[in-house]
Amino acid sequence: MLRYSYPTSLLIIVFWLAIPYGTSDNHMRQLMETLLINYNKSVRPVRNASDALVVKFGANLCRLIDVDEVNQVLITSLWLEIQWTDDKLRWNPKEWGNITKVHILSNQIWIPDILLYNNADGEPHITIESMAMVDYRGTVIWMPPSIYKSLCPIDIQYFPYDVQECQLKFGGWSHDGRLLDLQPIPPSMNDVIETRKDSRGDEYQYLESGMGLSFYYESVDPKSFFN
Repeated sequence: MLRYSYPTSLLIIVFWLAIPYGTSDNHMRQLMETLLINYNKSVRPVRNASDALVVKFGANLCRLIDVDEVNQVLITSLWLEIQWTDDKLRWNPKEWGNITKVHILSNQIWIPDILLYNNADGEPHITIESMAMVDYRGTVIWMPPSIYKSLCPIDIQYFPYDVQECQLKFGGWSHDGRLLDLQPIPPSMNDVIETRKDSRGDEYQYLESGMGLSFYYESVDPKSFFN
């Protein structure tokens, strides 16, 4: 039996893209260099050292990873949102090719050292380095993902009809409320993306979340408080 081979035609399409390098690219590179050349990320970005820096903080629950009833630990995946104004990161868009915002690695600029106060295990600080968005007015928006293990008192007396309330307590570490004015951003997500069964094989149902602001005063100095 004879087999005939037929030539196969391949249509190769080549796209040529005109990438607008040049002026815009140079403006961006020069702007980034200008913003960071003398930038000290260890200093709070305020005009006066005595000014309080307003930092808005929010946390959206992405995943309920585990509820450890024995050790009273809640493991969650959060998408944080932190906003503040950095006076050192301002520019005039007209002088920089109408650039109105840039993205800067979080390890290159000042970041508020907000940590989880009721941490149960692991790292209470935000350890993931990600990009922060900065606009020409100095507004910084940083949205790092994080996984936390927090202490949560769990009472199973009325199991399986029990309702548990777990709190995650965040606050500034190096600065008190006179220098770091922490303000809440209400959660924007009403549902958990994913839940996981606990050690009993039962699945917790996520009900709701909220955010509040508390003040903790030092007994030595009543003017010093943490929020």
